[in-house]
Amino acid sequence: MKKKRLSQTERRTQIIEVAMRLFANKGFKGTTTRAIAKLAGVSEAIIFRHFETKEDLYDAIISHTIEKRVLFWEQDESNLYDQNDLEVLLRNFAETYIMRNRTDPTFIRLMMYSALEDHKFREKFLQINRSHQMTAIRRALDAGIKNGTYRPVDAHLTIRTFFWTLLQYCTSQFIARTRSDDPDRDRAVIDNLVGIFINGLIAVPASRVEST
Repeated sequence: MKKKRLSQTERRTQIIEVAMRLFANKGFKGTTTRAIAKLAGVSEAIIFRHFETKEDLYDAIISHTIEKRVLFWEQDESNLYDQNDLEVLLRNFAETYIMRNRTDPTFIRLMMYSALEDHKFREKFLQINRSHQMTAIRRALDAGIKNGTYRPVDAHLTIRTFFWTLLQYCTSQFIARTRSDDPDRDRAVIDNLVGIFINGLIAVPASRVEST
C-alpha cells in the first residue's frame, strides 16, 4: 500500500511530534537529529529543510507544546471557570491538570529536562499564568482579599505555589514513580491540597486575634 505523501505542514508537525517524544525521554542534549530522522522515517536533510538547526526544532517544539496545551485547557469545560468560588476553581484546575498529565506525561518530562538543561521550555510555559483558568483563580483570590474573606497575601506567589505543588505531585507520580500507580490517590491529594490552601487563606476575625 502506497504511503500518503504528507504536505509540508503535515511533515513539519510530524517531525515536531517525533522530536518531542524523544526530547521527553532523552532530553535535548541526549537526542540527535539522526535519531529523530530515523523515528520519523525521513532523512536528516528533510529535517534541516524544515528547521535550520536543532535549536530551531527545539524552539518549534516549545511553541507547539504550549499552543496544544493551551488549546486543551480552553476545551476542558471552560465554563467551570466562569464563577468566583475560589475553592471550586482550585479544585477544577487541580483535577484537570492531574488528569491531563496522567493521560500524557510528555509535558512534565519536557519541563523536567528543561529545568536540568536550559530552562527555556520551563520559562516559556510560565505564560500559563495569563491563561483563562489562572486569570479566574487570580480574580477570585483578589476579590476575596478585597472583601476580607482571605488574608492579604501575595496573590501571584500563592497561585504559583499551588501550581508548582501540582507539578511536583505529577512528576513524582507519573515520571519518578516509586510506588504502584493509584488514580484514587489523586482525589485524596486534591482534597488535602485545596483544603490546606483555602484554610490557610481564610482571614482570622479581629476578635479572635485580640483574644489570643
